[in-house]
Amino acid sequence: MLIDTAELLEQRKLYNRMPGVSFGNLCFGFMPAFKDFETGETHLSINPDGTLALIHSLDSLPIEWITGWDAQGRATELKASVAAGFVRGVEFYTLDDLHEFEIDA
Repeated sequence: MLIDTAELLEQRKLYNRMPGVSFGNLCFGFMPAFKDFETGETHLSINPDGTLALIHSLDSLPIEWITGWDAQGRATELKASVAAGFVRGVEFYTLDDLHEFEIDA
């Protein structure tokens, strides 16, 4: 997946505004994702065109995970058992997990 410089810089701005999220996470193989701890199901964050997203986006999640929508029909709230985090390999990490994560040497 190729990303142009303008898009990359725009997404970096979004990351910089999110507490507990580092744009550098991508450099270490972390991809934005969500996990339903009730079912154990995990979904990567997906753009509207089906490509992997560089930011957390609620729009591609299963409808049963969504509990609120805005006036334009975009997802705004998730059920309580769903958490945002990152997938690295096959493991899911919450944002809190990443605060304590040690990068492989």
